[in-house]
Amino acid sequence: MQLFSRKALLALLGLAFAAASSAAQAELHIGRGQGASTMPMLAQDSGYFAEEGVEVKFTPFLSSADGLNALNAGKIDVGVDFGTGAPLTFATQGAKFVIIGGTLSGGHPIISKAENAHIYKDIEGFRGKTVGTTRLYTSDVVWRGALHKAGIELGRDVKAIEFKRPVDVVEAVKSGKIDVGVASSGQVHYLNESDLEAPLWSNDLFPDHPCCRIVATQDVIKNHRPELVKFLKALLRAEKKFTQDRNFGVTAVINQLKLDEKVARTLVLEPHSELAVDPNTKAVVQMWEHMNNIGYLKSDLDPRSLIDTSIYLQALEELKTEHPDPFWATLEARFRAQNE
Repeated sequence: MQLFSRKALLALLGLAFAAASSAAQAELHIGRGQGASTMPMLAQDSGYFAEEGVEVKFTPFLSSADGLNALNAGKIDVGVDFGTGAPLTFATQGAKFVIIGGTLSGGHPIISKAENAHIYKDIEGFRGKTVGTTRLYTSDVVWRGALHKAGIELGRDVKAIEFKRPVDVVEAVKSGKIDVGVASSGQVHYLNESDLEAPLWSNDLFPDHPCCRIVATQDVIKNHRPELVKFLKALLRAEKKFTQDRNFGVTAVINQLKLDEKVARTLVLEPHSELAVDPNTKAVVQMWEHMNNIGYLKSDLDPRSLIDTSIYLQALEELKTEHPDPFWATLEARFRAQNE
């Protein structure tokens, strides 16, 4: 029997180890909504997930409720596009959700036909109207809060029709079934159609409100923390790239989602949207208090118990060493302002 040389044996062992390592590469199943998902798509298109050593598989969902139900059932590991109001509401109902980052703040249009846009320049314009909205979406929370603040009572002063998906809201506006619709960021491209406008944005009703938080369950955080750190590192690198050249985001969305360039530009470059990975604890707490104040939810939970910033901080610390750049110091300063 022929014997292997020591050198050949070591080479074979090295190949076996590499194969085993590749087979055991970290994997995350990510649920996303119908919006542009710019940061995840840019990270994927730039190869950042692969470079950080995490394999990411995306599953799109038609609604936030569908995505969060899948997350709660363990069918996906992370949700990236399911708002702020929805995961907070699920948490009050027993879901073990934890916010570990973000992808989007603001950017939700209130849509009407162009000839009626002048009516909805402020919240008072909604009196006596039939309004379409999507329960649990952040834009729905923001709109209802603005009504409450203005003393406008649902059912008495405004008729609300709830739809499962924001796209259904837009279609109802187009068909004349409703007067005006509270849409989401994923419907911004409809404004390219000549008969629709956005006379108001969610930012006008609740400045700097958070949306699209990155959410995982307690079990996923416990069992897959290293993978989550890698995932956020890839997103942070995407944020850096997007900050330096926003057209990269457009290209990534075109490549990854196969969208028309005009649609991709509208979704990605909408000036009312702010794209950032920071968890933004202060804004989430403000949203929680807002939801309690208007009766959207009732809970004595401490909202800070639903936020884990340590994974984001670890990702940022590792990037400072592995990819030194002044940009990370900027994000550190932002983190202190938004979370401490």
